[in-house]
Amino acid sequence: MSDDPAPVPRATHPGREDPHTAHVVDGNAVVGALTDLLAGDLSMLMVECGGCQVTAPLAEWRVEADRDAFIVRCRACTHTLWTLMRDDRGAVLRVAGACDIRPASV
Repeated sequence: MSDDPAPVPRATHPGREDPHTAHVVDGNAVVGALTDLLAGDLSMLMVECGGCQVTAPLAEWRVEADRDAFIVRCRACTHTLWTLMRDDRGAVLRVAGACDIRPASV
């Protein structure tokens, strides 16, 4: 990979109207931001349902659990947000629906 990532002109992001230049980089670029997001008390992560836009701390969402999986659902509309599955190879997070996740302090 080059030190100068290829520019992607006119990229836009939800909530921003101004197009700007983005860069294509590998997954290592997002590791620090994910580490910051997931640091601290995970029960207080603010999660917004992509189905109905209800926002609540992770601890308040409905979870269906068995020995192999946790299915996180919206309390208001029952939209599946994600599933955390476990098997002999470890854990897998499968994001099923659009949702926003933010630290509680934001």
